[in-house]
Amino acid sequence: MGSSNGGMTKLLTGTFVACAVASMAAQDASFEVAALKRNLSVESGQMVDQQGLRYRMVNVTIRTMILNAYRPRSLRLVGAPGWVESERYDLEATMPAGTSADQRAAMLRTLLAERARLVAHYEDREDDVYFLDLVRQDRRLGASIRLSPRDCAAATAAAQAGRLAPEFAPAANGAPPCGIRSQGGEFLAGGITMDSLARNLGGRSGRIVIDRTGLEGFYELTLNYDAARDASAASAADVPTLFTALQEQLGLKLLSGRAPVQTLIIDRIERPAAD
Repeated sequence: MGSSNGGMTKLLTGTFVACAVASMAAQDASFEVAALKRNLSVESGQMVDQQGLRYRMVNVTIRTMILNAYRPRSLRLVGAPGWVESERYDLEATMPAGTSADQRAAMLRTLLAERARLVAHYEDREDDVYFLDLVRQDRRLGASIRLSPRDCAAATAAAQAGRLAPEFAPAANGAPPCGIRSQGGEFLAGGITMDSLARNLGGRSGRIVIDRTGLEGFYELTLNYDAARDASAASAADVPTLFTALQEQLGLKLLSGRAPVQTLIIDRIERPAAD
């Protein structure tokens, strides 16, 4: 998922790891070579991609870089100046062989600390959230979701360790075998956890979504909804809202609530120096 000019952004984010409040201004890991420069084009498309040892971020904001580097639970950045959200940059970097997803994020943190003098820390802040839960008391799921027949746990472990993942055929719904494909109101998964589904629903529902299903393993699913309408709005249209589609197609529901959410606080940042 991702495009060069289509406006759809692919964020390479890994498994969330809770962190205590601590300064994360400096890291030991660093890219072998990294070129960071301002992108002054009028293009709206953004891309974040890794091919082999090459890591690229094209036409992205510093906000996008920070989110990929720190991977906070909340997508809000507290204390960030306006240019962090508006100015665009390109990054071309190379990594050592065997670099894991966690090591790549640490390298990006190092780059931001060196080039943008970034200092940040995590805090838990109370916020409005949705809880992802099961519709039925017997825990039966909908017709459009099932346990993935592929060993996506092995594929995830390989990616995290910087190893080649096992090769699987694409899922029956056309999704990547242990990943997702999404455009508009179509969301396809070949094998993702409930926590990953909750994270992806966050951007679509307008709130952080926290998994409370208690379901383990990786799931193959197909979700179709009207992305142009408010997620919780009632309508007689043939294409359901996100809330209705989750219940009818997957047997899942979103419940409104409040909870502490890990949030990234920006203590200091400067515009990156030109390479």
